[in-house]
Amino acid sequence: MKHLPYVCLLALGSASAFAASGPSSLFSNNVELSYLQQSTTGVSGHNNGWDLSATAYLGKSDFFVNALTSVGGDLGNGADTASLGYRVKNVASLADVAVTVGSNESYGLALHRALGAGFGAWASYDRVANGHNVNAAVSKMLTHDVSLDLGYTWVSRDASASSHVWSLGARYKF
Repeated sequence: MKHLPYVCLLALGSASAFAASGPSSLFSNNVELSYLQQSTTGVSGHNNGWDLSATAYLGKSDFFVNALTSVGGDLGNGADTASLGYRVKNVASLADVAVTVGSNESYGLALHRALGAGFGAWASYDRVANGHNVNAAVSKMLTHDVSLDLGYTWVSRDASASSHVWSLGARYKF
């Protein structure tokens, strides 16, 4: 709970910064390939890797399934996760919100806000069994179905040095 103030600030900042433009639900069925560059506090250099993720909604409901796996690079293969979630559209006329429960005792909250001109902003918090992740990302729709995402994640694990991860991904909405 010591990180709750950071989550509240992220949520408040996301909501207030984007109040001028209307929300839009860009949470959707998609598959994404991302390149990652991870730096660890107190360690010189960085590790590189690739993540492959997919999200599928169950029928016309707001329930979804998400899966992610690492697929190589210095970060290795097989760091797999799966989660179930629920999306709430246009919360307080500010943002779309998703809550998730996943493998390895993970719980998450994600916010999305459309900024206009095909841009969107994301903020999320994931509590995992041995720490947490805080993520902020900006996306740009290139076409109706393809977007580029640039993200930054603060990774904190109990009894481990903190890590910071930059990611660049291409997402295809199906």
